[in-house]
Amino acid sequence: MSTQYVGNYYLISHLVLSTGSTDRTIRNYIASGILQGEKINGLWHFTPEQVERFLRHPAVRPSILAKNNGLVYDFLLYTRKRQPECCIILDLPKVDRKEVAEFFCDRISHGDFGSIQFSYDGVADNPRVILKGDAEGVLRLLNEYHEKWPFDPEKD
Repeated sequence: MSTQYVGNYYLISHLVLSTGSTDRTIRNYIASGILQGEKINGLWHFTPEQVERFLRHPAVRPSILAKNNGLVYDFLLYTRKRQPECCIILDLPKVDRKEVAEFFCDRISHGDFGSIQFSYDGVADNPRVILKGDAEGVLRLLNEYHEKWPFDPEKD
């Protein structure tokens, strides 16, 4: 499935990547009416507003938070790692939520970051990104983000 953004739309693959849900689960949310979108050329497209409503839905929100917490908990629980790994929680106040989501979805989908697990919560007061995986890949991805959008503590 394509992970290219089409205009201002998100695709199912973006929701799978950022929520940790399966493709089937996202499609079940569509079938139940919890997630609304438009099918264009055989692919579901969702506006940022539709995605935000979906992520805030009381039937969805607890599951996403549990998956976010599970990502960190699994990292802490598993102590028999064979290579250096890291888990980074990055809170990003005063940033464009859509740009953050697009950057990480695109880079993880199209870059050499296959072993990185990613979670994104753009509903909280500050967008939160959780990256877990081989230390070199996670730090390289974080550096790419920082090069594109340097952290500016003075930004309003």
